[in-house]
Amino acid sequence: MIPPLVRPFTVTGSGREALARILTYLQLRPADEVWLSTTMGLRDLQVSPCVTATIARHCRFAFQPGPRTAAALVIHDFGVPHRDLAAIRARCDYHGWPLIEDAAHAFASTDAAGRRMGTVADFALFSLPKFFAVPNGGLVIGLPAQAAGPEDGTAAERFRAVLPATADIAETRRRNWQSLHRLLGPHGLDSDLPLTRGSVPACYLLRTAHQFATLRRLRRAGIESGPEIHCDRVFLPCHQHLDLDDIGRIVALVASGSAEASPSSNPTMPGRPLRLTPQRVD
Repeated sequence: MIPPLVRPFTVTGSGREALARILTYLQLRPADEVWLSTTMGLRDLQVSPCVTATIARHCRFAFQPGPRTAAALVIHDFGVPHRDLAAIRARCDYHGWPLIEDAAHAFASTDAAGRRMGTVADFALFSLPKFFAVPNGGLVIGLPAQAAGPEDGTAAERFRAVLPATADIAETRRRNWQSLHRLLGPHGLDSDLPLTRGSVPACYLLRTAHQFATLRRLRRAGIESGPEIHCDRVFLPCHQHLDLDDIGRIVALVASGSAEASPSSNPTMPGRPLRLTPQRVD
């Protein structure tokens, strides 16, 4: 069961805007640092520029705490809760640092203790299009009413309309992830980010030594993927709008070659376009 969002929230135009409102409220100085820590230990260009560029408009960021640390930000990568969240929470309490949870990809995820992500830290942010089929919207949690800023009325209306589907969406995403995992296994393919109990995946993070060959195959077939930087990983969709045919097509494309192949030898597997996020492609 997914615990409800019991803390007051404000609907913003985006997750990035939600983070900016938190940082503005904290009144960080240019020489201050925000300590960034992610589920997978990602650093530098592997961390979303939505996060790093937003922080850089206010202060510095670093991937370890230090004498300039003024706040900490935990990122639940691709919907999987950060395993050290409790320890980081305790360290922040000891030093008096405010803690921010970036739950942009983890709207419905819970940790092993059953706590909903976005409810442990002092502040939290969500990105609604990462989970729901909405064009925009974010949530900011933890700001006092006078500092939360205006609500995006259109995004709020859409959010309240789709919120009742949360549990069904979460279950479908888990099922699609597990189907991909089961079908990719016989081809010697695996995830670089195991699905933990309670986590709701944003995508299937495929481990592959042939990242860019796989990306080309997927994109020629109209399937959105990433990332663009070399990391031996490929993002595969697993959102709620996939059906069994879509999953089978993804698996066939990914498994069609384990090494760089010529374009003519890579199947295009005709089918409907697929995005990484649940917005439908007309």
